[in-house]
Amino acid sequence: MKIEKRFKTFSIVGFSVLGFAAISVSGQTINQSGGSGTTFTGIDQAQGSGNALRAISFATIANDVNNLYITLGVNPSGNLETGGAFNYIIGITTGNPSAGGDLSTDATTHGNAYDRDISFSSAFGGMTDMIGIFGAGGAGSTASPYTSYGFNDFVFGTPTSTSPAGVWKSVETVSSGEPISDQPSTSNPNQITITVPLSDFAANFSLSPGTTFDFDIVSTGTSANTTAYGSLADPSLIQPGVPAGSGASPFSNSYQFNETELDRYIVTAVPEPGTLALAGLSGFSLILFRRRK
Repeated sequence: MKIEKRFKTFSIVGFSVLGFAAISVSGQTINQSGGSGTTFTGIDQAQGSGNALRAISFATIANDVNNLYITLGVNPSGNLETGGAFNYIIGITTGNPSAGGDLSTDATTHGNAYDRDISFSSAFGGMTDMIGIFGAGGAGSTASPYTSYGFNDFVFGTPTSTSPAGVWKSVETVSSGEPISDQPSTSNPNQITITVPLSDFAANFSLSPGTTFDFDIVSTGTSANTTAYGSLADPSLIQPGVPAGSGASPFSNSYQFNETELDRYIVTAVPEPGTLALAGLSGFSLILFRRRK
């Protein structure tokens, strides 16, 4: 069964609550929030370049008892097969200022597992988990198109983590994911879907129904010390000019993008397939019982 078909099923079973009004608490700003099946809309920015793959239009997230299903959409004119080589980082945190995530903004890690110039504000407690998405099976060009997108999952060792303290640890690598030919848009492939086990976050999170995590998805280059080109949640990348005191413009690779605005996901309770089957059998048995009477 293809991912997008399963995804639609979870969207129906789960709930969808999308808050468009930004909420600010103790220096944190939550742009949008919602549960399984929610589509988080971006502002479609492409800082510093007209390349459509830098602009993140939306992300739809759903979950069942085992996995997160994440569909990422870039600018509709973009082509994820042939439009160029980019990485996409899904940064995650508990949102607690004392979370103990990666707060570095120097050449050590820059606040994430890919060593990009991207970090989360200390108001969110730093980045504690990360999913890195990359093209696979080609070079992202017309002569050598990508055939799929893979991903890496990483956890940062927080004070309460079961992972080694203070460092990023890789917990899973999927070298090639769902083929682009099976993705929601194939004639103009501007969307990709990945399936991420909830267990990959177990070192820092207990992702049971009702719990939340804060996140953003950013586009970036494929080498270290590259800044963010686009963001799903934080609109500051589209602001023109030079940030006060930084000496660098937002697109410059010497610019550290320290995020002050994130989205929030609410883990949704969904019935296990076996539970649904039992419910169906119970209903069928009740019908037979009534007919016999």
